[in-house]
Amino acid sequence: MPFRIRRPPEPPVILAQQAVSPQETLSPPTIEPSENLADSQSEPTFSYNIKTPPNPVYSQELQGIVDESVKIATSKGLPAERLSITLFDVSNSKTHTFAGYQNQSLRFPASVAKLFWMAAFYSAIEKGIITQKESAFKNDLEQMIGISNNDAASRLLDKITDTKSGGRLAGEELQTWLKKRNQINSFFQSAGYNDLRITTKNYPIYYLRQEGPIGRDLQLRGDASQPIRNQVTTDQAARLIYEIYTRQAVSSVASRKMAYLLTRDLDPKAWKNDPSNSIQGFLGESLPTNIYFGSKVGYTSKSRSEAAFVRTLDDRAIYILVVFADDPAYVKDETAFPAISRYVFDRLNARGPITLQ
Repeated sequence: MPFRIRRPPEPPVILAQQAVSPQETLSPPTIEPSENLADSQSEPTFSYNIKTPPNPVYSQELQGIVDESVKIATSKGLPAERLSITLFDVSNSKTHTFAGYQNQSLRFPASVAKLFWMAAFYSAIEKGIITQKESAFKNDLEQMIGISNNDAASRLLDKITDTKSGGRLAGEELQTWLKKRNQINSFFQSAGYNDLRITTKNYPIYYLRQEGPIGRDLQLRGDASQPIRNQVTTDQAARLIYEIYTRQAVSSVASRKMAYLLTRDLDPKAWKNDPSNSIQGFLGESLPTNIYFGSKVGYTSKSRSEAAFVRTLDDRAIYILVVFADDPAYVKDETAFPAISRYVFDRLNARGPITLQ
């Protein structure tokens, strides 16, 4: 029937917090920028546009919420040492606050890496590094972010870095390939995403008939006893979500497109019968359906991860919650993420926006 299919509601936008002086912060900011970022001569051509990370104020109140969230996990017999949480409250337009647990520990992000590839893709399009029209990649973008399709992600990562998976390489040819693939790391690292690593593809990749890395992708991983894996902190994932929803990531137009791709429908009718849904067992499952929810999940046989943006329609609660659990126990337990999410939502929604004195 005509007019039955309509564009989802406009993703919300939040105002970026103005710089906070060191005297006003109660704790160091979540992420510190790299040194000498002002030196444009040393900056790579392909780099993320935001050089100064957000500077929220540390909140004891939020820390209490995070600490209770960790207790929710441990009460279920899950290991706290493999858990990281970042909570970023943006409900007060003048002062954004944060707290975390092991939030600067680098962890395997699984498919949350696709959140970063999405931002890099839009930058490559806008800078003309990718010369084809954006519309040519519409399906892959929707597949990569909407249902976390690894085939789509593989094609986009290849396009961003001008690389292709294939057989083993040697000598200068290998070094050139590695340098190109590592552009995805330097893209963010040059903007203060320190030590982030997102060069490794997610598997299986069916069009390549690969259950895991082979050839040059295996060479990228290095020593088999200590393979190089993707690694991201929950602070870094929270930062990128923040920059998307403040319309700063790449550009205002690109941020809006990314927010659309991240938007999820929490109505069970929309996801219950979808085996590829990203709601069941994750942060959105326990939340009310009449809110805005945008997220990217990661899930493997050994890890469960998610970066989410939540906003109630009355703006009582507006926050970013990122949870990484790099342990098989969290894969088997589908209740911990929903329980943590509902607890955070109830606490923040109950008190509404606050003004710091």
